[in-house]
This record gives sequence, structure tokens and C-alpha cells, in this order.
Amino acid sequence: MGRRRGFDEAVVLNVVRDQFWTTGFAGTSTYDLMEATGLGKGSIYKAFGNKHDLYVRVFSDYCRDLVAQAREQLQGGPKAVLPSPMARLEHYLVSLAVSLAGESPPRGCFLTKVTADRAGEDEEVAQTARRAFDDLAGVLAGAIRDQDAGEVADHVDSSPLGYLLLSVIRGIDSIAKADVDATTLEQAARSAVALIPRAEPPREEV
Repeated sequence: MGRRRGFDEAVVLNVVRDQFWTTGFAGTSTYDLMEATGLGKGSIYKAFGNKHDLYVRVFSDYCRDLVAQAREQLQGGPKAVLPSPMARLEHYLVSLAVSLAGESPPRGCFLTKVTADRAGEDEEVAQTARRAFDDLAGVLAGAIRDQDAGEVADHVDSSPLGYLLLSVIRGIDSIAKADVDATTLEQAARSAVALIPRAEPPREEV
């Protein structure tokens, strides 16, 4: 049997992610990771590979968790946060806006940071970010497509609207760093959901 690792992998990966989140890829050295995790260079390399491998690993894990959280917040059925798909969409966007506006100091979303920092020069990062954006937009579009609720107009193409809402979320993430107040960001989130064309209410028989 192989020797068991003398550290908790999940804890180490969280520490590494927070280090990259704070100082970025270029601003983080292997020695910074050693100091943050308390592990030697050999232990880090043996367990996770080099700095780039670690960066991609924690970024991929973050993206996976982000999509899973969105899916959980927007799912229908017995475990739904709210019975109405449109109410779930609004709740999701408003919750993000309030959370991002309330950060002190504001650090925003790791997906946004990594995409801005590295996607233009690192194809592996770009692919991971693109997959996360597609998945998030798909989850948002799925809530819009929930026609069983009869809330959205039949002619609506949910796919571009999913990306529209995703763009609003990414924009809120960016401008929250400039200390735009929470009320403004919350109103922006509500307004974005209000742009989705609604179904006409049934006519009453005379």
C-alpha cells in the first residue's frame, strides 16, 4: 500500500485557489504556494504538478462548483427555491448582486478574474472558462425554457437570453469592484429579468 498523504487535499486546494484569487497567476510564485499551504515544493509537485497544473485544477474545480450552485438555485421540482421559474431567476441574479456588492474588500468572482487575467494567452484556461460560460448560460436558459409554468412568451428563444443574463451577471461582478451600491446592482438584476417577454394572460370569457 502507498503512503497516505499527510494533508487534506481539499483544504490545500482551497488555500491555493485563494492565493491565486488574491495575487493572480503571474503574481504567485511556487514559494508563495509553499508558504500558504505549508507544503514543500516536492510535496506540491508530486501531489498536484507544477504551478500551472495547480492553477488549472483549482480553476476547473471552481467552475464546476459554480455551475452546480446555479443549477441547484434554478432547478424546478420539489426542491425548487421558489415555485416560479422567473422568480427563481430573479432571486438568483439579485442574490449574486447583493453578495458581490457586499464584499469587503471586493474580489469578485474567480471565473471573471481568471478569464480576464489568463484566457487571452492560455488556451487551457480559455477552454475551461468557455465551457463554464456555456454551462451557466444553459442553466439560465433552462429556467427561461420552463414552459410548464406558462410565464414566458412562446416565441422566445431562450439560448441568447441565457447569455444575456450571464452577461449582466458578469457586468455586475465587474462594476461591483468600483463600489457601486448594492441597490443599483439589485435594480439592474431585476431589470434584466424583466426584459424577458412574458406570456399574455388568458382572456376572460365574456
